[in-house]
Amino acid sequence: MSMSSARRFLTAAAPLAAYTAAAVACTWPLAMEMSTNLGSSVGPGDPFLNLWILGWGMQAVWTDPASLLTGRVFDTNIFHPTAGTLAYSDHLLLQAATLAPLYGVTKDVVLCYNVLLLASLVLSALAMHVFVREVTSSRGGAYLAGLAWGFGSYRFAHLIHLQLQALYFLPLTFLFLHRVLAGGRRRDGVLLGVTTGLQAVASVYYGVIGALALVVGSVALLASTGRRLTRSTLASLALSVLVASLIAGPVALIYWRVQQSQGFGRGLDEAARHAVTAAAYVQVPPGNVLYGRTGLLRPRGGPQTTEPPSGGPEREQFPGFVLAALALVGVWSGRRREVRPVVVTMIAVAVCGCVLSLGPDGVRPVYAFLHRHVFGFQAIRAPARFGVLTLFGLATLAAVGWRALAVSVNTRMPRGRRAIAGLVIALAAAEWAYIPDALVAAPPRHTPVGEWLRHASGGGAVAVLPMAQGDDDTLAMLQSLEHGRPLLNGYSGQRPFYYAALVDALSTFPSDESLLALRDTNVQYVVARQPFVMDGPNASAVLIPRAKFQDATIYELVLTPELERRLAVASAITPPPAGAAPFAIGERARYALSWAGAGTDVAAGEITIAVEPPAYRFVVTATTAPWIARFFEARDEYITQVDAALLPLVHTREQRHGARHVMRAFVYDHGSGAVRTGPSAAEAAVTGAMTLPLAPDARDAIATLFYARTLLLDPTSRVMIPVNEAGRNLIVELGAVTYETISLHGRDEAALRVEPTIRQRVQRRVPPKVTVWLSRDDRRVPLAFDVAAGFGQVRGELIGYVRAAP
Repeated sequence: MSMSSARRFLTAAAPLAAYTAAAVACTWPLAMEMSTNLGSSVGPGDPFLNLWILGWGMQAVWTDPASLLTGRVFDTNIFHPTAGTLAYSDHLLLQAATLAPLYGVTKDVVLCYNVLLLASLVLSALAMHVFVREVTSSRGGAYLAGLAWGFGSYRFAHLIHLQLQALYFLPLTFLFLHRVLAGGRRRDGVLLGVTTGLQAVASVYYGVIGALALVVGSVALLASTGRRLTRSTLASLALSVLVASLIAGPVALIYWRVQQSQGFGRGLDEAARHAVTAAAYVQVPPGNVLYGRTGLLRPRGGPQTTEPPSGGPEREQFPGFVLAALALVGVWSGRRREVRPVVVTMIAVAVCGCVLSLGPDGVRPVYAFLHRHVFGFQAIRAPARFGVLTLFGLATLAAVGWRALAVSVNTRMPRGRRAIAGLVIALAAAEWAYIPDALVAAPPRHTPVGEWLRHASGGGAVAVLPMAQGDDDTLAMLQSLEHGRPLLNGYSGQRPFYYAALVDALSTFPSDESLLALRDTNVQYVVARQPFVMDGPNASAVLIPRAKFQDATIYELVLTPELERRLAVASAITPPPAGAAPFAIGERARYALSWAGAGTDVAAGEITIAVEPPAYRFVVTATTAPWIARFFEARDEYITQVDAALLPLVHTREQRHGARHVMRAFVYDHGSGAVRTGPSAAEAAVTGAMTLPLAPDARDAIATLFYARTLLLDPTSRVMIPVNEAGRNLIVELGAVTYETISLHGRDEAALRVEPTIRQRVQRRVPPKVTVWLSRDDRRVPLAFDVAAGFGQVRGELIGYVRAAP
């Protein structure tokens, strides 16, 4: 090899070596413990979730590679029997396919996780290096931007989120965007489409964020250059859209279908809770050497603080004082014609990221518009992550500023140019220097429970109890990689709509209700973290101990026909039969809602309750007031069809919350004590729909309201009513009945005041306090109601009533 060739090789390899050294240093001692520790300070929760996701994908590559093409890989074993559960979080399938050869040799999912983490840091920095090197022609600026992009505060604040490390395609999309708009070559259009599509596949979050950034960047770049779109440029852009759609479209379609079937989506109110404030841009993760471990840029916790002292990873966005100062120099140098397009474009991208990271409480009209009209925007739980665009823009602007300073220094002090340039980069790197807390120990690859279940007979599902809807379920998920059985438990970014009701039912295990839930979900083995004690003549026939280990006992569930018949009729509550109906087809009542909270009392919306044919079909519609719709827009319709005893047969609900549209149906089978649910009544009625236990004589909330109107309540009344609301069994007690006169629109009305008490199997929060006033005549129509909860108090008052014709 000639000297010139060797020099070119060393020049090309230097960035890779530098960024690899930075990745090893910032995660030390991970490089020495790749199979024994995990690149995270915590284990159960998101890190173990991503470890399971990666393991599931790599196993699929080796055992069922066709599933990646058909989409069957998304039907994982968690949240059994629900389909499409891999789409509840980022799927990591691209990363899993890439690492599958390593997994095939080692069978070590922890090693693969750590390799992916380190590679993500290095590749992200390299991609930024390549982009900045081309658009600024500055080698030092490229190193500066590469280090900022690969090893900044944002990166290590999200060290527990492996999916958010997938930032290795975003800089390349901007590289090819610049080339397309500069030359209009179709090859660059194809590469733009490939990198954009791969970014969306690598991370759903960054697919949405990156696509929006490209739109903003395209507009800014065209405006700053003054170029018109030529036919060749338009053709190249159209080609890039086509290629990106072909790559990301199949995955996006799966996510859309799951979103529609499960009703997933994030409202503006939830997005506001995970946004940032300006203070987030001067906060660092605790492992930051200069500002974190010294406490200089860490929030101060106190006795009145409701958040943890760290503020959380979404609130640690500090880019660095040196980077910010250089970015300002870059903005100043943008007056020069040759760098103006890059500067204008990066200013637009950085401002876009900063504004959107503030969430709905930033520039609400802009965020609300995007939330309503941009596909995928409703899935964004944490707008704070748009801050990555701010970092992207600042890093590029800083490279432009570094180049301007380097030219100035070279002119004035040519001998000290390298020393000064190196000092600037060293100062910037010192602000990003990070040392992780103690790394979490890797979970075992093999466990006695997993080994026993892998060889156990039968193909039934497994339930690990207690189910707590928390981080502990990720341990059961990792164990399922070993035994491969369907698992009732699950942990992810989303959960099936019925999951809370199922957890409630199983919290009483081994009650009759919990046994019915296990039977209807095809559970064969119960893994108990603590041994269960069952009494009664059928105890030994229900739970048969099969294996006992230090930390768990495995039971096999066996339900005899005699026991199943007893479970079907068992009931602790027998409500009185419905009385004569004081309502008829044609009745319609309209209520004005007002909200009292934070010292206000304002109009919140309207509710209409109607009785329609066939007898009886109860219809409730609800709409929010225009000012509320700016925060939370709702146009909902709930319909319950009942039988002659006012027991529900079918309950459907159609909810429109902004751009989110959810349809859900519940079919009640009182004979078998089950409620089946699905996207529609037809799908809920068929065999295979999700089935949950139904208490005898249970009614949904709407049927309960009309049933209560048939009862002759008085101050001596105390009625217990079983209620099944969205699959969750509750008990409503009608007590504290008093006679009262209320003022309604300036008129005094004789009323019966009723205070229902809501009891849940598992009381996770203080239940709302509900008060209802019924008219003291033969109609017993609700005149007003109050609901007091954590969000304030909502009051409804009757403003229109049409009595059914005789």
